[in-house]
Amino acid sequence: MTTVTKKITTNSRVIKDLLTNYSDTFAALKELINNSLQANAKNVYIEIDYTDDVFTKSGIKQIIVSDDGHGVSYSDFDNKILEIGTTAKQSGQGIGRFSSFQIGELMHIETIAYDEKKKQFSKTTFGIDTTDFRDAQLEQTEFKVDYEYLEQPANTYYKVTIQNLHHNIKPKPARRNLITQNFLLQNIRQSIFENYPYEIFHSKVKFHVNGEAVKRDEFLIDLPIKKVIPHTDKKGRSHEIKLYFYNIKSSLNKVKVFFQIDNAGIKSVAHEYTYSSDWYTPDLGTWFVYIESDFFNSDLFRNLDIESLGEEEVKGVKENIKNTINDFFKSRNKKFEKFLIELEKDKYYPYKEEAPASKAQEIIFKKAAYLIEEEHALIRKNDSIRTFLYPLLDRSILNGDIEYIFRKILKMSDDNVQKFRTLLDKTDIEDVVHFANLVANKLEFLYFLHELTYGEISKCLKERSQLHKIVENELWVFGENYNGTPHLWSDKKIGNILKELRDKHFNYEPTEEDENLINDEGTPDDITDLFFMNEKVNDADEREIMIVELKAPKCAISEKELNQIDRYAFTIEQHSGLPANKVKYKLLLISSKLTKFAKSKVKSRRSNSPDQPFLYDKKSEKNIEVYVMEWAELIEQNKRKLGYLSNQLKIKDKTVNEKFETEYSELITEKTSAQLRFVK
Repeated sequence: MTTVTKKITTNSRVIKDLLTNYSDTFAALKELINNSLQANAKNVYIEIDYTDDVFTKSGIKQIIVSDDGHGVSYSDFDNKILEIGTTAKQSGQGIGRFSSFQIGELMHIETIAYDEKKKQFSKTTFGIDTTDFRDAQLEQTEFKVDYEYLEQPANTYYKVTIQNLHHNIKPKPARRNLITQNFLLQNIRQSIFENYPYEIFHSKVKFHVNGEAVKRDEFLIDLPIKKVIPHTDKKGRSHEIKLYFYNIKSSLNKVKVFFQIDNAGIKSVAHEYTYSSDWYTPDLGTWFVYIESDFFNSDLFRNLDIESLGEEEVKGVKENIKNTINDFFKSRNKKFEKFLIELEKDKYYPYKEEAPASKAQEIIFKKAAYLIEEEHALIRKNDSIRTFLYPLLDRSILNGDIEYIFRKILKMSDDNVQKFRTLLDKTDIEDVVHFANLVANKLEFLYFLHELTYGEISKCLKERSQLHKIVENELWVFGENYNGTPHLWSDKKIGNILKELRDKHFNYEPTEEDENLINDEGTPDDITDLFFMNEKVNDADEREIMIVELKAPKCAISEKELNQIDRYAFTIEQHSGLPANKVKYKLLLISSKLTKFAKSKVKSRRSNSPDQPFLYDKKSEKNIEVYVMEWAELIEQNKRKLGYLSNQLKIKDKTVNEKFETEYSELITEKTSAQLRFVK
């Protein structure tokens, strides 16, 4: 093996954009795959090293893409690999070979090819770390290239290894550097199929994911169905638009549409979206529709949403395609067509006299009514049930709550449907739905809060940037009378005084010496203190100010915290700048755990006020009450209150992972994101 030093030939003005100009990391991976296809590979191997290591945020250590194509010989290495970024080669392999830099900092290339100049097979290896040229001109940076000429013929291949993924090593990686959902273990095979159905269906190329081949029988039901429609552009030129309908083995029960373009001889997906066809219903299963035409090119789709394009040219194409897909599903859905004829004649049909707000509203209503009838035969069993069912559907669609209603109604047993109908005779439907939704959301939040304060995620949860931000929007946990009241310094003068006092009494880090550091749950580096203020006017026309001292789950309440809350309450009592007349101060100190000393002292204090659970102290000079409690006590208290309200309402709570990422995604940090994967 010989080692030489080389420099990359590049136009430094455009190099940074070229190395990361893909829409996301999966698009960058597809560019590597496309290079393999352009190299006439018959097999493409994708190896993804999944891990549960908490310090690997993406869950992936490294990614390897290799193929059995013709490779790159050492004689061609400079021209095909090291010459990148020039405007003349923006469509060539020189750029695509480096798409891995959008995924990770470190790339390693290994290839064997037949060298036409030497008439021998060569093996070449080359590694490059983008940190080497982060602040320097790339063309001035030297790299080591190892090569050797082989004595015997060898199988050709090209292999790219990507390490140091940006998602893992950057505190706040850019969106286009994040590992997308396509890479997940449960998604990667279908993602490959979605983007290369032609190659897989016709066995042009075999894709292997972690050693297992991706086969068309995994995804396809029967043969694809082809439709061809004509299209004339604004210049009068005729084009053919080809639509391929694939029936997919999937519980997705949706129609996904993929627009394909020719990319240097490779069929590439340029745009995709979920399609709502007037005549498609979920009982038809999952369908992928691939559309291609010589009329399509990358410029047509780049940075554009096909659903919102306004040009007349594209409008005509959209309408043509939409009608074709509608006709396809209409011909396969005679049952739905028959149902619609009966539905529109029904006296309870909500749009007989008053038109819907939009065409989409009517389409969704028809599909919902159809699905419910197919599931429960409610109309045939009970004619009068339509008197409340149809208005309920119409209202929920208009309010955007259709999925919630679908889930609840479609899972109702016949007995529960009857009970629900009886209940509607006694109360207004809006009150029922609203009440059920409130109870469900509150119970779900309590399960979520318990996981945050006692689950695995509590080890790295921060109160200032995470727990505090979550709790401040759910103040009902401290009492329903605080729900919806203004909070966080509604009175700046009082707020400034209290903040000053709080900084004086509570600005510290827990330590082992103070016996308030939970040693087996993280380090003190992340532990800070925070409190928030909330105020309301109670029934006695008294202004009530609630101050919550929120401790991180890792910080136990000890003698030191109890002494501090005592001094804090005493200072408020004596402070001349804080009013005493018709003002009540409620102080709450809360964390996930009390030390043995704190438990003993708190228990003794509580016994003096059995009618006020968790009361720790009262001051006489001003109306001040101090409460000390654990999160578990607060959660259990709220569960009991909601328990009798919910009765037999079935609540299937979201996982803490799903809830955190969907509702509090802006609060996720590196440690939290890593820990989420272990919370079930």
